[in-house]
This record gives sequence, structure tokens and C-alpha cells, in this order.
Amino acid sequence: MFGLTGRAPSWRIDDYQKHLVQFLNRQGYETVLAGVQHETGHDDLSPLGYQRILDTRPERGQFYEETVDHVQRFFAERFMNRDKKLKPFFLPVGIGEPHNANLQRPELGLFNAVDKYSKTRYYDPRKLDARYTAPFPWLPDLPEIRRDVASFHEGVRIMDEYVGRVLYALKHYGLEEDTLVIFTTDHGIDFPHAKMTLTDQGIGVMLIIRGPGGFVGGRVIEPLVSHLDIYPTICELLGVTPAHRLEGKSLLPLVRGAVPSLHDEVFAEQTYHGGAEPLRAIRTERYKLVLRHFPTGPRHRHHGETLKVIEPFGWYDRPIGNVELFDLLTIS
Repeated sequence: MFGLTGRAPSWRIDDYQKHLVQFLNRQGYETVLAGVQHETGHDDLSPLGYQRILDTRPERGQFYEETVDHVQRFFAERFMNRDKKLKPFFLPVGIGEPHNANLQRPELGLFNAVDKYSKTRYYDPRKLDARYTAPFPWLPDLPEIRRDVASFHEGVRIMDEYVGRVLYALKHYGLEEDTLVIFTTDHGIDFPHAKMTLTDQGIGVMLIIRGPGGFVGGRVIEPLVSHLDIYPTICELLGVTPAHRLEGKSLLPLVRGAVPSLHDEVFAEQTYHGGAEPLRAIRTERYKLVLRHFPTGPRHRHHGETLKVIEPFGWYDRPIGNVELFDLLTIS
């Protein structure tokens, strides 16, 4: 796809039978969705093929504390029915923290939908203590940007709390040892030089995995990997052959120390996100090459106080050229 589903123009997956959910349905899994998803439109989730949707409210995917409540009840339900023959489960928990908020709170003086980095806790970002909050190293050290970063950190704290509740429920109901937990996200932080770019801050997202197959020990593994590697990893753990040609590789040989690396290079792309800015990149351990359709940019504006500070100084739509080459050992 070239852009988010459910947005104009209406991008969509070419064949939903290729989706991991449909594949796991055929493997005898119970497939369940909790929270937000970005693989089909928000009004009709049926193309994805989930057998259960834990939250059927129209505003699902916005109130993540309730999302976690649904997940905890799902685990409790399985525990109560543990004497029955239960299918193994696949349960994506879509939590939008610390994404820029899209809920206006006029009673707090927050009239802009992106005044804070939390969609659930209705704190006032102006009351956060940002005096000791360092900005990201590529941004100016200014009070407005510190406040923006402090709000982002509050969203991270809330996300950490939600994830902790899910992990605790897995442990409490005896599911910890047999459950593969994959913790990742779909883009970098919503600050300039990160999301909606192909910088490492935009594409170098978190990937933390715990569970069967050797994903233990609290290790940090440095070689390049990709989201494309998750599908074949799940297939190998299940001992099944993927139904479709996959470009990724299973992470298991890397995790088990059988190979020193999986990829000599990884690829990244961006085409459309509320507007067109086609970018393509190839990244090795040391170098990154970015191809730009437009010689000026970045074109996509970000949100919050940081935008208001840096836009007047010409951060956006400046001459960059059609090709960028980076030596990643010589830049921070």
C-alpha cells in the first residue's frame, strides 16, 4: 500500500487472504482484535477476518485504558474455561500512546487536537515540569520544544503502564511461558526529522520480542532486521510453510546464534501520508541512500509546539536535492 487504509485516497491491501489473521485462522487459531488497527478502514473490520473484536464501540481505538480492560477480561475468560479445549490465540493490542492526541479537551483549554502526546489521560501538558527535559539532540533547546518533549514522555509513561498491565495479566493467568509477545510500532516519533521521513528516527522503531523459540534473556541483538521478518518468524515457530511468497526472513536463526546477520541491507519507503512525498531508501550497517521525488522538503508538517517554533525558520520545503547519502558512522 502507498498510504494508510481508510484515508483518501482509499488505499487497501490487494488481497486480504494474504493477511496474517486469515493465515492463522486457517491454522486453527482464535484471532482477536483489541484497540486500534491500520490495515483496513475503521468502520468495517470484516475484511481482516478476526473472529472476535473485543471493543465494538464506534470510538474503538481511542480510549486505550478501556482497551486494556477488555484484554484483561479476555485472559480471565480463558482462565475460567481452562478445562475446555481452547484454541491458541492471536491477539493484537493496538495502543496509540504516545501518538499525538486527536481528542480535544476544551475544559482544559486544549482546543487543538494535537496539543498533547496522549489520547487517554486528560492531563494538561502545560502543567508538566519541562525544566529538566532535554529536547531531542537534532532540535533546538527551547522552552516550547522542551514542553512538547515532556508531553511525549508522559505519553510514553502511560504506554508503559498499559503494556505492564497486559504482561501482568499473561503472567497472572498462567499464559506467560507459552505466549510470544511482540512489542513494536508502525513509525517513529511524531517530531520533525522523525515520523514522515526516512531518517533512522523515522524508520528505526522498537522491536522487543519475548517468549518461545529462544526469545529470552534480555539480550540486545544489533544486526539489521525488518518488520517483514515477523510473519516468517511466526510461521517457523508454528512449523508451517507460509501460504504466500514472503520477502522477510525468520528471526530464529539470528536469535539462536546460528547466523551473524540476516540482511546485508534493509529497505524503506514513503509515498503518501495526508499528501504526497515519495521517498525510497536503502540502509546498510554503515550507509543510507535516500532517493527523493521532490528536490525540496520535508513536505509533511508535524504537530504540536515544535512545529510552531521551527517552521518560521525554514525547516520545511527547503532545498535538499533528489539524492541523499549518509555515512552513519560520522553522524549522530
